Amino acid sequence: MYEVKLSGPYYDMGLEIGKTLEKDKGLLPEFSKENLAKGLAYEKEVRIHAPELLEELQGIADGSGVDYPVIATHELSPYRLQPSCLVMAISGDHTQSGFPVLARNHEWIEEDSKYLTLCHTKPKGKLYSLGFTFHWANMSRYGGMNEAGLAISSTSTSFVNSGPGVMFNVAKRWILDNCRTIEEAADFLERIPKTWGTAYLMIDKKGTIAKVEAHREKTTTTYADNGFEFVSLRFDSPEMEKYNKQDPQGQWAFEMYSARKPFLLKWFRQNKGNIDDEMVIDALKNHENKMCTHDYDGQVHYGICWSWILTPGKDEAAVCIGPPCKNQFKRIPIFQVVRQLEPRSRA
Repeated sequence: MYEVKLSGPYYDMGLEIGKTLEKDKGLLPEFSKENLAKGLAYEKEVRIHAPELLEELQGIADGSGVDYPVIATHELSPYRLQPSCLVMAISGDHTQSGFPVLARNHEWIEEDSKYLTLCHTKPKGKLYSLGFTFHWANMSRYGGMNEAGLAISSTSTSFVNSGPGVMFNVAKRWILDNCRTIEEAADFLERIPKTWGTAYLMIDKKGTIAKVEAHREKTTTTYADNGFEFVSLRFDSPEMEKYNKQDPQGQWAFEMYSARKPFLLKWFRQNKGNIDDEMVIDALKNHENKMCTHDYDGQVHYGICWSWILTPGKDEAAVCIGPPCKNQFKRIPIFQVVRQLEPRSRA
């Protein structure tokens, strides 16, 4: 696991990140001229909707010695086409602690768990946040929580790469840096051009839960009225179901979702009012209902490369490196780190 602790202007943060990544630049894939041109088309959309993040990318390029178009293509354009991941949100009305919870299983290659990076960042004039990403290039986020108590993550659902847009991992970084409320975040997600189908899930320190099902053709925001929601593999709002894939991959996603949904609804119904982190962990590592799965293709193990639990209002995250059925969750401080960053952010 890696950790990044930085504050200041976006470019300066990127420059420091780039210097630490220089020794590992061989991890980057090689891109064709066609892919590089495609990447810059996506970069153009980010320049419209989240421009300051490109300052950080430029700093990463300068610090690492990697050409900017290569880093832009790697961070800003599509790179995988399989529905994956699970996120659930629980309001404080239903937890033992009284604090809300956002929990995630990140479904990907298990061996890649070693590249998990915790990013404690405070861009100049922006919000402090803890975010989760992979080691290269440390700009985008797969989820996190900011100082306003807004926690967000998402799952991939369907894929319609009909044109450039703002990738989900870039959108979440922008939200963590800029949005204090769920309403602000939902408005941003509704406005940006989409690259593929993504189901976002957000919760704030008051326990408000919002699901944003975002597709290139339509985006729908739904607020939970029972203190619980989850997203995984598919759109499930009636008006969004038609955008789910109908091919064999879509059938696989449907079967996984069909096992997870009744399990989670029953789990919440039986435990609401008494839920703690151990109960959440038990749910995340459940094999019988396909919450935690393991597949081996002869080369790599595909399953869960990390899991985490965020609790808006508390100064820690619970993080598991690797599948939660095989590894322990560790407590990671969040907001005490910002006190270490504040002097630099004022400089």
